[in-house]
Amino acid sequence: MMSEETTKSLDKEKFYICYCDGIGCNASTKGALKMVQLGFQVKELIGGIEWWCRDGYSTEGKSGTLTKNIECGC
Repeated sequence: MMSEETTKSLDKEKFYICYCDGIGCNASTKGALKMVQLGFQVKELIGGIEWWCRDGYSTEGKSGTLTKNIECGC
């Protein structure tokens, strides 16, 4: 659970992005709200990392990928 104690090592001068695995999850919304209440600068990535990748943006790290744009089909 996020609290002053568990977030004390995070820099409140930095800007944070909260995201979930996909659009069906609301943990990023809850996390972003809690971080704002604790005094952090936060934005939520709507659609989660799934939609980030579907829109063609790359990710970094051990399993990072460069994705291609996918048609929505809407």
